Amino acid sequence: MSLEARLAVLVREAVRERYGVELAEVHVERPNDPTHGDFATNVALANARVFRRNPREVAGTLAESLASPIVEKAEVAGPGFMNFWLSAEALWDGVRELLEAGEGYGRRAAHGKPILLEYVSVNPTGPMTVAHGRHAAYGDSLARILEAAGRRVFREYYFNDGGNQIRLLGESVALRYAELYEESWPVSDPDALYRGEYVREIARDLRKEAGGRYLQMGREKALPEIGAFATRWCMEEIERTLNRARATFDDYFNEKSLYESGAVEDLIWDLKKAGHVYESEGALWLRSTAFGDDKDRVLVKSDGSYTYMAPDLAYHRDKYQRGFGTAVDVLGADHAGYPPRIRAGLVALGIPEDFLDVELVRLVKLMREGEQVKVSKRAGTFVTFDELMDEVGEDVARYFYVRSSHKTEMNFDLDLAIRQSDENPVFYVQYAHARIASIFGRAGASPKKAGEFPTGDLAPEERALVLELLDFPRVVENAAERREVHPVPTYLETLATRFHQFYTVHRVLVEDEVVRGRRLALCAATKVVLRAGLELLGVEAPEKM
Repeated sequence: MSLEARLAVLVREAVRERYGVELAEVHVERPNDPTHGDFATNVALANARVFRRNPREVAGTLAESLASPIVEKAEVAGPGFMNFWLSAEALWDGVRELLEAGEGYGRRAAHGKPILLEYVSVNPTGPMTVAHGRHAAYGDSLARILEAAGRRVFREYYFNDGGNQIRLLGESVALRYAELYEESWPVSDPDALYRGEYVREIARDLRKEAGGRYLQMGREKALPEIGAFATRWCMEEIERTLNRARATFDDYFNEKSLYESGAVEDLIWDLKKAGHVYESEGALWLRSTAFGDDKDRVLVKSDGSYTYMAPDLAYHRDKYQRGFGTAVDVLGADHAGYPPRIRAGLVALGIPEDFLDVELVRLVKLMREGEQVKVSKRAGTFVTFDELMDEVGEDVARYFYVRSSHKTEMNFDLDLAIRQSDENPVFYVQYAHARIASIFGRAGASPKKAGEFPTGDLAPEERALVLELLDFPRVVENAAERREVHPVPTYLETLATRFHQFYTVHRVLVEDEVVRGRRLALCAATKVVLRAGLELLGVEAPEKM
């Protein structure tokens, strides 16, 4: 139980004892100003109508009623706030518990129905872009945070390997393949073809594998095989990039499998049987307005081909049939209209409305010297995720992507990202971890053996550091609950600041064995939390820098 939760219980018990009132909720938080205590609550103000007394009087009564070894003192402030200062013993107990938990600190046991988290899901028509990189960093970090908070998570990538874009990729590669033999290849729409050096790379690899075989075949017969080769090539490229970025998946799900298994046909049949579709203008429509959508949607076009709605509904029904309690899709901001229509289709299939949830990730702009970077030598019209990692490294890329909320557009500052100074937030946090490793190296001691130490008073910098350390489990739980990642780097930077402030004021390796033991314990605890926090972001915690 967090310190906030323990204090909330104490306050609730005091309210029950003095006023005979059972409060549903007591809000306790850390004040911004340390002179206002370690924690504070507005319970007297928030429940003034319940108490029917002056809030300041109520706060004073409750402060006098608190009897617990964890509270050193409680005072009334302002119109009725209660400020708490914790005992040094309670804070040192928290440090001991942290060190005993080690790598498990801040982690809860798995509970509840599993969540299927689908993220990235880039169409296999080219390399990942810097925008896709943000999806990968956010999605993978979110999965780690959810798991740390006790959620059961299954990571999935959906390869959209069907539809017209695959035909266009095949034509794009076929054209470049034919050019290698100084021949031509007819294409349906030259302006719609994929461009960039990577298309020529695929064509060269195709020639290595097949020689000129496809030029001896009929173009329409050869095209599906060329498209399949190009799609596999792109899938493998994407998987390599994701592995490099430390974004892992439990499964890669292919759209084609939905057609091959008959899942799409079964979906259409079930919707027909339930009376939720109708024909108009030669097309088959889903009556999605009956289930909350703003207009009905086409499932099968007049030429007999499926719209994206059909396989997407089949895919999400498959998620439900696999036993997941919630499906969370991480999509681009341009898909804002997607959730209502898919959710409407799922409700038509008898699936609960709250089964599907969507997190929309906003765009990324690469900035250098105040100007946006748009051009890629390899991809032509966009900068690839690999090119970004080549320049700034995997750690910096992962960290910078999740430093701001996924719900806001971000400017990725390349000048800052490559800077090796404490201005760079990744370097700043990692340096705190490396500095602690250096301290233990000079002490000739192991952080794992720092749990045995005598307690004592805490200097202001030590108290601030301990309070920050013990806040980690709450940060993880809140981030998981809100499906936000950026609170973790925000926390880590604050923790690193607290540590650097402590280290600047207090020497660790002093002659006094008691003081030395306590300060080494604080260093060890900080090292544990920094490593755990960086792990949630997929960023390394170096021992040396």
